Amino acid sequence: MIRPMRIAWPSLLFLVLCSCSDDAATPWTPSDAGGDAAGSGGGGASGAGGAAGASGTGATAGAAGAGGSTPPTPCDPSCTGTKMCDANAQCVCAPGWEAAGAECVASAISNPATRAKQEVCDRYKAAKAPGYTEWVPGSGGECDPGTVPYDGQVAALRYLDFYRWMLGVGPVQVDPSVASAEQQCAKILNYAFGHSPDPSVKCYTAEGAAACGASLIAGGYGLVGQVDGYAMETDQNLIHRRNVLAVGRAGVWFGASGGSSDMHYGGAYPALATDPAFVAHPGPGINVRSAVPGVWFVQKGTATTPPVAARVFVVSTSEEKPMKVGHHYNDFSSFSPDGWVPEVDVPYRVELWDDASAVFATFETTLVDCS
Repeated sequence: MIRPMRIAWPSLLFLVLCSCSDDAATPWTPSDAGGDAAGSGGGGASGAGGAAGASGTGATAGAAGAGGSTPPTPCDPSCTGTKMCDANAQCVCAPGWEAAGAECVASAISNPATRAKQEVCDRYKAAKAPGYTEWVPGSGGECDPGTVPYDGQVAALRYLDFYRWMLGVGPVQVDPSVASAEQQCAKILNYAFGHSPDPSVKCYTAEGAAACGASLIAGGYGLVGQVDGYAMETDQNLIHRRNVLAVGRAGVWFGASGGSSDMHYGGAYPALATDPAFVAHPGPGINVRSAVPGVWFVQKGTATTPPVAARVFVVSTSEEKPMKVGHHYNDFSSFSPDGWVPEVDVPYRVELWDDASAVFATFETTLVDCS
């Protein structure tokens, strides 16, 4: 039986129909003091169950520094947050992060409002590049969930980070310690899609069930495709979309087994200096049309946002285009084109108005094709 494509938020279940970073790996060299992980992405060990993830190809972690101290064992619990294990079990900076002395720091993010179309399209094509394996079946019997190999984990993280980069938001931090649990959850989802599987479900494990209850889950999208399911959401209060595009998102790890997939998340790390005061989708500057759904939204970034409505104008003619109000809350509002479809390569001015009839923010946005 063919199942509809589905995504779900913990405690919510619904049906959805849906329409990067090209950074190379940056080896992380531990400091003499042991090189604690930067940020607060979670204290995970290396990818359990054989799943691994990092940004591209890595190099061997640095040797002990002067004074004779010993660096941490490659892929020990300090290799998390901004750092991950590569396919050779070496600790490298995670996608979107690069080495700066003994730590990994966020790669520079250009100003979205001043980007050229070519920069955005190059990044998008790199994030969508093929050549990775999403899932490797296990050999330990029918309920062995298999593993997400290194290159698959990287592909999913880079694609998620592309969406965030397009809107000016920093990269996610990671938690490889949940790899085994996410795989068990994905396996369970093949037999019972939901956040609270019954112990009678085939291939049930307590660890997998707990992971299903604490993760975003998807059916029919695949490992990387689940990112579109979450980021292109147009209903259910946009809860998945708001989650994956939130400033400081930490504790991320992807799982997949058979036709089901999931994404762990947990906590937040301090906002970057370049993170926006508010997150808009579409946002300022160039936005890839296929990465912008029909419902637009604004949510808090580094600052709170009032409930807002949008007025949209064609920049070249000042023609106002009608917008329909959707959600209207503190820190989260949505709206959608009412009876019209945004044209490609046409700049639009977006004015966000609060309930006191004052302009909260104004920016220009342009949707482009990157085929």
